[in-house]
Amino acid sequence: MELQIALAREGFSPGSIDGNLGGQSQQALLAYQQAHQLPLTGVFDPTTHAELKITEPVFSKFELSPTDFGRIDPPPGSWKERGTRSRMAYHSILEMVAEKSMSDPDLILQLNPSLDFNALEVGMQIVTPYMPPVRLRKSIDHLRISLTARSLQAIDTDGNIAFHCPVSIARRVDKRPSGELRVEVRVAKPNYTFNPAILSGTAAREGITQKFIIQPGPNNPVGSVWIGLNLPSYGIHGTPEPEKVGRTESSGCFRLANWNAETLLELVQVGTTVNVEP
Repeated sequence: MELQIALAREGFSPGSIDGNLGGQSQQALLAYQQAHQLPLTGVFDPTTHAELKITEPVFSKFELSPTDFGRIDPPPGSWKERGTRSRMAYHSILEMVAEKSMSDPDLILQLNPSLDFNALEVGMQIVTPYMPPVRLRKSIDHLRISLTARSLQAIDTDGNIAFHCPVSIARRVDKRPSGELRVEVRVAKPNYTFNPAILSGTAAREGITQKFIIQPGPNNPVGSVWIGLNLPSYGIHGTPEPEKVGRTESSGCFRLANWNAETLLELVQVGTTVNVEP
């Protein structure tokens, strides 16, 4: 867990911090080693340990306030209901605290074994990894998305990896773009237009025949960020389910955890090149 925290703080995201050193953590570690000209072992070897160290504090305590409870709405039962909401808020305190600490909800439960998350009250404290927002002050030349590795990397003007994170790609091979694209628009806290012509299966199940708008929020279908590309309806965006990024597939776009999409939004500009590789 401390290795995942240390990597994420440096902009080499293992995805949701969960204390398990799986494939996404190994990819983040390899990217860190490459960026720092270290041997590409993919393990936390002594050479890497000398360069990458966890700094205090490792944990923080999230004290619940009345405002926090006011940021929670019950989950909608359908896409139609999403269109009636004034916001797409968090659905539980657990979800909110996990996202703010870039963690898997299961890790938050493990760190707080004595807490009943169904009976939380104002003033209670929840132990989480200490993970302030990652904001990197670097000049980016281009983005590189690997469909095979399911990873996104921002490459700086010196050719080094400045940022790395997992990404979900399209389920259908014919929906996966390739080659050189570019950023056309950058939007924080986007709304989302449900288009029955695009999500035809969902539209048919719910009897939806007209477009409608879903309001912004962390549980918006495109999360907290939309980075539109020069390919109609395609973009890089956040997600309501960050722990599934890189493990499940999308309808076509490139899906990141909200916190990684927010870091990326600060790195790219309109016109930034996006190279999609097999």
